[in-house]
Amino acid sequence: MSTQATVVFRAEDASTAVRSARWWKRHKFWLLCAAAFLVLSLLGIILGSGGASTGGTLSITNPAPAGSQAAASVLRNQGVEVTATESLAETSAALRGNGQGNSTVLFYDPRNLLSREQSAELAAAVQDSGGKLVAVAPGPLAVKGLSSELSSAGTPAGTPTAEAQCTDPDAVAAGTIDGGAPALGASATSVSTSLMLFKGAQNCFSPSGKTPAAGSYLAYNGTGDVAALGNPGILINQNLASRGNAALTFRMLGSNPKLLWYTASLKDVPVAEQTPALSDFTPQWIFPASAWLLLVGILGMVWRGRRHGPLVTEPLPVVVKASETLAGRARLYQNARALDTAAATLRHGTLSRLAHTMRLGHTADPAAVVDAVSSQSGRNQAYVHDLLLGPAPTTEKDMLSMAVELTALEEEVAQR
Repeated sequence: MSTQATVVFRAEDASTAVRSARWWKRHKFWLLCAAAFLVLSLLGIILGSGGASTGGTLSITNPAPAGSQAAASVLRNQGVEVTATESLAETSAALRGNGQGNSTVLFYDPRNLLSREQSAELAAAVQDSGGKLVAVAPGPLAVKGLSSELSSAGTPAGTPTAEAQCTDPDAVAAGTIDGGAPALGASATSVSTSLMLFKGAQNCFSPSGKTPAAGSYLAYNGTGDVAALGNPGILINQNLASRGNAALTFRMLGSNPKLLWYTASLKDVPVAEQTPALSDFTPQWIFPASAWLLLVGILGMVWRGRRHGPLVTEPLPVVVKASETLAGRARLYQNARALDTAAATLRHGTLSRLAHTMRLGHTADPAAVVDAVSSQSGRNQAYVHDLLLGPAPTTEKDMLSMAVELTALEEEVAQR
Protein backbone atom coordinates (compact mmCIF):
# COMPACT_ATOMS: atom_id res chain seq x y z
CA MET A 1 0.00 0.00 0.00
CA SER A 2 1.37 3.39 -0.97
CA THR A 3 1.48 6.15 1.55
CA GLN A 4 1.46 9.90 1.06
CA ALA A 5 2.83 12.69 3.18
CA THR A 6 0.56 14.99 5.14
CA VAL A 7 -1.35 17.30 2.81
CA VAL A 8 -0.29 20.93 3.07
CA PHE A 9 -3.13 23.40 2.50
CA ARG A 10 -2.25 26.77 0.96
CA ALA A 11 -4.14 30.02 1.18
CA GLU A 12 -3.03 30.95 -2.35
CA ASP A 13 -4.58 28.95 -5.14
CA ALA A 14 -1.52 28.57 -7.40
CA SER A 15 1.96 29.78 -8.25
CA THR A 16 2.75 33.13 -9.85
CA ALA A 17 3.10 31.55 -13.29
CA VAL A 18 -0.31 29.91 -13.07
CA ARG A 19 -1.96 33.12 -11.87
CA SER A 20 -0.27 35.05 -14.68
CA ALA A 21 -1.52 32.54 -17.25
CA ARG A 22 -5.06 32.81 -15.92
CA TRP A 23 -4.89 36.63 -15.94
CA TRP A 24 -3.65 36.58 -19.54
CA LYS A 25 -6.47 34.22 -20.57
CA ARG A 26 -9.06 36.47 -18.93
CA HIS A 27 -7.81 39.75 -20.43
CA LYS A 28 -6.27 38.49 -23.68
CA PHE A 29 -9.00 39.90 -25.95
CA TRP A 30 -8.83 43.46 -24.58
CA LEU A 31 -5.03 43.47 -24.53
CA LEU A 32 -4.92 42.41 -28.19
CA CYS A 33 -7.45 45.13 -29.07
CA ALA A 34 -5.35 47.73 -27.28
CA ALA A 35 -2.19 46.53 -29.04
CA ALA A 36 -3.90 46.69 -32.43
CA PHE A 37 -5.19 50.21 -31.72
CA LEU A 38 -1.70 51.32 -30.67
CA VAL A 39 -0.11 49.87 -33.81
CA LEU A 40 -2.70 51.49 -36.09
CA SER A 41 -2.28 54.83 -34.31
CA LEU A 42 1.50 54.71 -34.73
CA LEU A 43 1.12 53.83 -38.41
CA GLY A 44 -1.29 56.74 -38.86
CA ILE A 45 1.13 59.13 -37.17
CA ILE A 46 4.07 57.87 -39.23
CA LEU A 47 2.18 58.02 -42.51
CA GLY A 48 0.69 61.38 -41.61
CA SER A 49 4.05 62.87 -40.73
CA GLY A 50 5.56 61.38 -43.87
CA GLY A 51 2.90 62.95 -46.07
CA ALA A 52 3.17 66.33 -44.34
CA SER A 53 6.43 67.07 -46.15
CA THR A 54 4.50 67.40 -49.45
CA GLY A 55 2.30 70.14 -47.96
CA GLY A 56 -1.46 70.47 -47.77
CA THR A 57 -4.20 72.06 -49.83
CA LEU A 58 -2.88 74.67 -52.31
CA SER A 59 0.72 73.85 -51.41
CA ILE A 60 3.25 74.36 -54.19
CA THR A 61 5.07 71.18 -53.10
CA ASN A 62 1.94 69.01 -53.10
CA PRO A 63 1.48 66.90 -56.28
CA ALA A 64 -1.87 65.52 -55.04
CA PRO A 65 -5.14 66.65 -56.68
CA ALA A 66 -5.68 69.28 -53.94
CA GLY A 67 -2.16 70.71 -54.24
CA SER A 68 -0.84 73.49 -56.46
CA GLN A 69 2.48 72.08 -57.60
CA ALA A 70 1.39 72.19 -61.24
CA ALA A 71 0.69 75.94 -61.19
CA ALA A 72 3.98 76.67 -59.44
CA SER A 73 5.95 74.49 -61.89
CA VAL A 74 4.45 76.16 -64.96
CA LEU A 75 5.13 79.61 -63.53
CA ARG A 76 8.75 78.67 -62.83
CA ASN A 77 9.11 77.39 -66.39
CA GLN A 78 7.89 80.78 -67.59
CA GLY A 79 10.61 82.56 -65.63
CA VAL A 80 8.68 83.49 -62.49
CA GLU A 81 10.57 82.94 -59.23
CA VAL A 82 8.09 81.17 -56.91
CA THR A 83 8.90 81.18 -53.18
CA ALA A 84 6.80 79.66 -50.39
CA THR A 85 6.52 81.62 -47.15
CA GLU A 86 4.86 80.59 -43.88
CA SER A 87 4.62 83.77 -41.81
CA LEU A 88 3.81 87.43 -42.13
CA ALA A 89 7.30 88.44 -41.01
CA GLU A 90 8.94 86.16 -43.58
CA THR A 91 6.69 87.52 -46.34
CA SER A 92 7.36 91.15 -45.39
CA ALA A 93 11.11 90.52 -45.35
CA ALA A 94 10.94 88.87 -48.78
CA LEU A 95 8.98 91.83 -50.16
CA ARG A 96 11.65 94.25 -48.99
CA GLY A 97 14.39 92.06 -50.47
CA ASN A 98 12.70 91.63 -53.88
CA GLY A 99 12.80 95.31 -54.72
CA GLN A 100 10.16 97.81 -55.80
CA GLY A 101 7.36 96.57 -58.05
CA ASN A 102 8.74 93.06 -58.58
CA SER A 103 6.50 90.91 -56.37
CA THR A 104 3.09 89.30 -56.39
CA VAL A 105 1.85 87.83 -53.10
CA LEU A 106 -0.66 84.98 -53.00
CA PHE A 107 -2.19 84.98 -49.54
CA TYR A 108 -4.01 81.84 -48.29
CA ASP A 109 -5.26 81.50 -44.72
CA PRO A 110 -7.60 78.45 -44.58
CA ARG A 111 -7.79 78.45 -40.75
CA ASN A 112 -8.26 82.21 -40.37
CA LEU A 113 -5.16 82.58 -38.19
CA LEU A 114 -4.43 86.20 -39.09
CA SER A 115 -6.27 89.01 -37.34
CA ARG A 116 -7.67 92.02 -39.16
CA GLU A 117 -4.69 94.07 -38.04
CA GLN A 118 -2.24 91.50 -39.43
CA SER A 119 -4.13 91.44 -42.74
CA ALA A 120 -3.88 95.22 -42.91
CA GLU A 121 -0.15 94.97 -42.17
CA LEU A 122 0.26 92.52 -45.06
CA ALA A 123 -1.62 94.82 -47.44
CA ALA A 124 0.49 97.79 -46.36
CA ALA A 125 3.71 95.83 -46.93
CA VAL A 126 2.58 94.85 -50.44
CA GLN A 127 1.55 98.43 -51.22
CA ASP A 128 4.87 99.82 -50.00
CA SER A 129 6.73 97.38 -52.24
CA GLY A 130 4.65 98.37 -55.25
CA GLY A 131 3.51 94.79 -55.73
CA LYS A 132 0.22 92.98 -56.16
CA LEU A 133 -1.78 90.98 -53.61
CA VAL A 134 -4.10 88.05 -54.44
CA ALA A 135 -6.00 86.79 -51.37
CA VAL A 136 -7.50 83.31 -51.79
CA ALA A 137 -10.81 82.84 -49.91
CA PRO A 138 -9.99 85.29 -47.09
CA GLY A 139 -12.34 85.52 -44.12
CA PRO A 140 -14.80 88.42 -43.73
CA LEU A 141 -12.59 90.24 -41.20
CA ALA A 142 -9.38 89.57 -43.11
CA VAL A 143 -10.76 90.91 -46.39
CA LYS A 144 -11.75 94.20 -44.72
CA GLY A 145 -8.20 94.48 -43.39
CA LEU A 146 -6.76 93.94 -46.85
CA SER A 147 -8.76 96.79 -48.38
CA SER A 148 -11.65 98.94 -47.24
CA GLU A 149 -13.11 98.67 -50.76
CA LEU A 150 -13.49 94.89 -50.50
CA SER A 151 -16.15 93.05 -48.50
CA SER A 152 -17.50 89.54 -48.16
CA ALA A 153 -20.79 88.73 -49.91
CA GLY A 154 -21.44 85.28 -48.43
CA THR A 155 -21.26 81.88 -50.08
CA PRO A 156 -22.80 80.91 -53.43
CA ALA A 157 -25.78 78.60 -53.69
CA GLY A 158 -25.35 77.67 -57.34
CA THR A 159 -22.66 76.11 -59.50
CA PRO A 160 -19.02 77.31 -59.24
CA THR A 161 -18.87 77.72 -63.02
CA ALA A 162 -18.98 81.41 -63.89
CA GLU A 163 -18.28 83.74 -66.81
CA ALA A 164 -16.13 86.87 -66.64
CA GLN A 165 -18.87 89.55 -66.91
CA CYS A 166 -16.28 92.33 -66.48
CA THR A 167 -13.63 94.24 -68.41
CA ASP A 168 -10.59 93.10 -66.44
CA PRO A 169 -8.00 91.77 -68.97
CA ASP A 170 -7.16 88.69 -66.89
CA ALA A 171 -10.81 87.75 -66.48
CA VAL A 172 -11.60 88.41 -70.15
CA ALA A 173 -8.69 86.18 -71.20
CA ALA A 174 -9.97 83.37 -68.96
CA GLY A 175 -13.55 83.66 -70.19
CA THR A 176 -15.08 81.01 -67.92
CA ILE A 177 -13.74 79.42 -64.74
CA ASP A 178 -14.79 76.20 -63.08
CA GLY A 179 -12.96 75.23 -59.88
CA GLY A 180 -15.59 73.45 -57.81
CA ALA A 181 -14.85 69.78 -58.55
CA PRO A 182 -14.10 67.78 -55.39
CA ALA A 183 -10.39 67.33 -54.81
CA LEU A 184 -9.20 63.92 -53.67
CA GLY A 185 -7.19 64.09 -50.46
CA ALA A 186 -8.39 67.58 -49.54
CA SER A 187 -8.41 68.41 -45.85
CA ALA A 188 -11.30 69.58 -43.68
CA THR A 189 -10.92 73.01 -45.29
CA SER A 190 -11.66 71.44 -48.65
CA VAL A 191 -11.44 73.74 -51.64
CA SER A 192 -14.76 72.36 -52.82
CA THR A 193 -16.53 73.71 -49.72
CA SER A 194 -14.69 77.07 -49.31
CA LEU A 195 -16.30 78.95 -52.18
CA MET A 196 -16.91 82.60 -51.27
CA LEU A 197 -18.29 85.70 -52.94
CA PHE A 198 -16.81 89.19 -52.65
CA LYS A 199 -17.73 92.72 -53.63
CA GLY A 200 -15.30 95.44 -54.65
CA ALA A 201 -14.67 98.24 -57.08
CA GLN A 202 -14.69 95.69 -59.91
CA ASN A 203 -16.41 92.29 -59.74
CA CYS A 204 -15.79 89.35 -62.07
CA PHE A 205 -17.16 85.80 -62.39
CA SER A 206 -20.55 86.05 -60.71
CA PRO A 207 -22.50 82.79 -60.29
CA SER A 208 -25.51 82.18 -62.48
CA GLY A 209 -28.53 84.10 -61.27
CA LYS A 210 -26.45 86.84 -59.59
CA THR A 211 -25.34 90.21 -60.89
CA PRO A 212 -21.72 91.31 -60.41
CA ALA A 213 -22.86 93.95 -57.93
CA ALA A 214 -24.35 91.22 -55.69
CA GLY A 215 -21.05 89.39 -55.36
CA SER A 216 -18.55 87.51 -57.49
CA TYR A 217 -15.71 85.02 -57.21
CA LEU A 218 -13.11 87.68 -58.07
CA ALA A 219 -13.18 91.26 -56.78
CA TYR A 220 -10.60 94.06 -57.10
CA ASN A 221 -10.08 97.27 -55.20
CA GLY A 222 -10.02 100.61 -56.99
CA THR A 223 -6.33 100.51 -57.95
CA GLY A 224 -6.39 96.83 -58.89
CA ASP A 225 -3.41 95.91 -56.71
CA VAL A 226 -5.51 93.87 -54.23
CA ALA A 227 -7.74 91.02 -55.43
CA ALA A 228 -9.95 88.63 -53.46
CA LEU A 229 -10.41 85.25 -55.15
CA GLY A 230 -13.34 83.30 -53.73
CA ASN A 231 -12.90 80.16 -55.84
CA PRO A 232 -9.63 78.52 -54.73
CA GLY A 233 -10.46 75.40 -56.75
CA ILE A 234 -9.13 76.98 -59.93
CA LEU A 235 -5.57 76.82 -58.50
CA ILE A 236 -5.41 73.14 -57.59
CA ASN A 237 -3.77 70.48 -59.76
CA GLN A 238 -7.03 68.66 -60.47
CA ASN A 239 -8.86 71.69 -61.91
CA LEU A 240 -6.05 73.75 -63.39
CA ALA A 241 -6.66 72.51 -66.95
CA SER A 242 -10.44 73.04 -66.77
CA ARG A 243 -11.95 75.86 -68.86
CA GLY A 244 -10.10 79.15 -68.30
CA ASN A 245 -8.61 78.31 -64.90
CA ALA A 246 -5.04 78.15 -66.16
CA ALA A 247 -5.32 81.44 -68.05
CA LEU A 248 -6.63 83.31 -65.03
CA THR A 249 -4.09 81.71 -62.69
CA PHE A 250 -1.02 82.43 -64.80
CA ARG A 251 -2.04 85.97 -65.71
CA MET A 252 -2.89 86.93 -62.11
CA LEU A 253 0.13 85.30 -60.48
CA GLY A 254 2.69 85.67 -63.27
CA SER A 255 2.39 89.41 -63.93
CA ASN A 256 5.52 90.12 -61.84
CA PRO A 257 8.90 88.34 -61.98
CA LYS A 258 8.64 87.12 -58.38
CA LEU A 259 5.76 85.33 -56.67
CA LEU A 260 5.53 84.85 -52.89
CA TRP A 261 3.17 81.95 -52.10
CA TYR A 262 2.19 82.86 -48.53
CA THR A 263 0.22 80.26 -46.53
CA ALA A 264 -0.54 81.41 -42.99
CA SER A 265 0.66 79.08 -40.23
CA LEU A 266 0.95 78.93 -36.45
CA LYS A 267 4.02 81.13 -36.75
CA ASP A 268 1.60 84.03 -37.29
CA VAL A 269 -0.15 83.48 -33.95
CA PRO A 270 1.26 86.07 -31.52
CA VAL A 271 2.98 84.71 -28.43
CA ALA A 272 1.53 85.82 -25.10
CA GLU A 273 3.77 88.07 -23.02
CA GLN A 274 3.10 86.02 -19.89
CA THR A 275 1.84 82.53 -19.23
CA PRO A 276 -1.96 82.60 -18.86
CA ALA A 277 -3.38 81.50 -15.53
CA LEU A 278 -6.08 78.89 -15.09
CA SER A 279 -8.62 81.62 -14.38
CA ASP A 280 -8.05 83.03 -17.88
CA PHE A 281 -9.48 79.84 -19.39
CA THR A 282 -12.30 79.47 -16.86
CA PRO A 283 -15.75 80.87 -17.72
CA GLN A 284 -16.98 83.58 -15.39
CA TRP A 285 -20.05 81.57 -14.40
CA ILE A 286 -18.06 78.58 -13.11
CA PHE A 287 -17.27 80.04 -9.66
CA PRO A 288 -20.85 81.13 -8.78
CA ALA A 289 -22.16 77.80 -10.04
CA SER A 290 -19.55 75.89 -7.99
CA ALA A 291 -20.44 77.85 -4.85
CA TRP A 292 -24.14 77.17 -5.42
CA LEU A 293 -23.53 73.44 -5.96
CA LEU A 294 -21.36 73.30 -2.81
CA LEU A 295 -24.10 74.96 -0.78
CA VAL A 296 -26.71 72.55 -2.15
CA GLY A 297 -24.43 69.60 -1.34
CA ILE A 298 -23.91 70.76 2.25
CA LEU A 299 -27.66 71.27 2.72
CA GLY A 300 -28.28 67.80 1.29
CA MET A 301 -25.79 66.19 3.67
CA VAL A 302 -27.35 67.99 6.65
CA TRP A 303 -30.83 66.93 5.56
CA ARG A 304 -29.96 63.28 4.99
CA GLY A 305 -27.75 63.13 8.08
CA ARG A 306 -30.53 64.36 10.34
CA ARG A 307 -32.92 61.91 8.70
CA HIS A 308 -30.83 58.84 9.62
CA GLY A 309 -29.75 60.11 13.03
CA PRO A 310 -26.36 59.80 14.71
CA LEU A 311 -23.94 56.92 14.19
CA VAL A 312 -24.47 53.84 16.42
CA THR A 313 -21.45 52.20 18.02
CA GLU A 314 -21.18 48.42 18.02
CA PRO A 315 -18.95 46.41 20.39
CA LEU A 316 -16.15 44.42 18.79
CA PRO A 317 -15.45 41.69 17.85
CA VAL A 318 -18.49 41.26 15.64
CA VAL A 319 -19.99 37.76 15.53
CA VAL A 320 -20.68 36.57 11.99
CA LYS A 321 -22.70 33.52 11.11
CA ALA A 322 -20.71 30.56 9.88
CA SER A 323 -22.97 30.23 6.84
CA GLU A 324 -22.07 33.78 5.79
CA THR A 325 -18.32 33.19 5.97
CA LEU A 326 -18.76 29.87 4.18
CA ALA A 327 -20.71 31.48 1.33
CA GLY A 328 -18.27 34.40 1.15
CA ARG A 329 -15.24 32.16 0.90
CA ALA A 330 -16.97 29.97 -1.68
CA ARG A 331 -17.69 33.02 -3.86
CA LEU A 332 -14.06 34.14 -3.59
CA TYR A 333 -12.87 30.71 -4.73
CA GLN A 334 -15.41 30.73 -7.55
CA ASN A 335 -14.43 34.19 -8.82
CA ALA A 336 -10.74 33.25 -8.71
CA ARG A 337 -11.41 29.84 -10.28
CA ALA A 338 -9.32 28.35 -7.49
CA LEU A 339 -10.44 24.74 -8.00
CA ASP A 340 -7.38 23.19 -6.35
CA THR A 341 -7.70 25.35 -3.22
CA ALA A 342 -11.42 24.67 -2.93
CA ALA A 343 -10.87 20.94 -3.41
CA ALA A 344 -8.13 20.90 -0.78
CA THR A 345 -10.44 22.71 1.65
CA LEU A 346 -13.28 20.22 1.09
CA ARG A 347 -10.93 17.24 1.50
CA HIS A 348 -9.39 18.70 4.61
CA GLY A 349 -12.83 19.15 6.19
CA THR A 350 -13.89 15.63 5.18
CA LEU A 351 -10.68 14.08 6.59
CA SER A 352 -11.13 15.97 9.87
CA ARG A 353 -14.75 14.86 10.27
CA LEU A 354 -13.98 11.26 9.29
CA ALA A 355 -11.09 11.12 11.78
CA HIS A 356 -13.39 12.47 14.51
CA THR A 357 -16.16 9.99 13.60
CA MET A 358 -13.75 7.04 13.75
CA ARG A 359 -12.06 8.37 16.91
CA LEU A 360 -8.61 8.66 15.32
CA GLY A 361 -7.94 12.21 16.60
CA HIS A 362 -7.45 15.42 14.65
CA THR A 363 -3.70 14.73 14.26
CA ALA A 364 -4.17 11.38 12.56
CA ASP A 365 -2.17 10.70 9.41
CA PRO A 366 -4.31 11.01 6.24
CA ALA A 367 -3.16 7.59 5.06
CA ALA A 368 -4.38 6.04 8.34
CA VAL A 369 -7.76 7.73 7.86
CA VAL A 370 -7.94 6.29 4.33
CA ASP A 371 -7.25 2.75 5.64
CA ALA A 372 -9.84 3.10 8.40
CA VAL A 373 -12.51 4.51 6.10
CA SER A 374 -11.89 1.76 3.53
CA SER A 375 -12.28 -0.94 6.18
CA GLN A 376 -15.34 0.67 7.75
CA SER A 377 -17.21 1.41 4.52
CA GLY A 378 -16.12 -1.65 2.55
CA ARG A 379 -15.13 0.54 -0.42
CA ASN A 380 -12.07 -0.08 -2.51
CA GLN A 381 -8.98 1.43 -0.88
CA ALA A 382 -7.67 2.91 -4.15
CA TYR A 383 -11.01 4.65 -4.70
CA VAL A 384 -11.00 6.14 -1.19
CA HIS A 385 -7.36 7.19 -1.56
CA ASP A 386 -8.02 8.97 -4.90
CA LEU A 387 -11.11 10.64 -3.49
CA LEU A 388 -9.42 11.96 -0.33
CA LEU A 389 -5.78 12.35 -1.41
CA GLY A 390 -5.78 12.19 -5.21
CA PRO A 391 -5.08 14.98 -7.70
CA ALA A 392 -7.28 18.03 -7.64
CA PRO A 393 -10.12 18.30 -10.18
CA THR A 394 -9.48 20.47 -13.23
CA THR A 395 -13.05 21.51 -14.10
CA GLU A 396 -16.02 22.76 -12.13
CA LYS A 397 -18.01 19.68 -13.17
CA ASP A 398 -15.36 17.38 -11.66
CA MET A 399 -15.34 19.60 -8.60
CA LEU A 400 -19.08 19.15 -8.05
CA SER A 401 -18.83 15.39 -8.59
CA MET A 402 -16.06 15.18 -5.99
CA ALA A 403 -18.10 17.18 -3.47
CA VAL A 404 -21.08 14.84 -3.92
CA GLU A 405 -18.88 11.75 -3.48
CA LEU A 406 -17.26 13.17 -0.33
CA THR A 407 -20.69 13.85 1.19
CA ALA A 408 -21.88 10.34 0.30
CA LEU A 409 -18.74 8.79 1.85
CA GLU A 410 -19.22 10.72 5.10
CA GLU A 411 -22.88 9.65 5.36
CA GLU A 412 -21.98 6.03 4.65
CA VAL A 413 -19.27 5.96 7.35
CA ALA A 414 -21.55 7.72 9.87
CA GLN A 415 -24.37 5.18 9.32
CA ARG A 416 -22.10 2.21 9.95
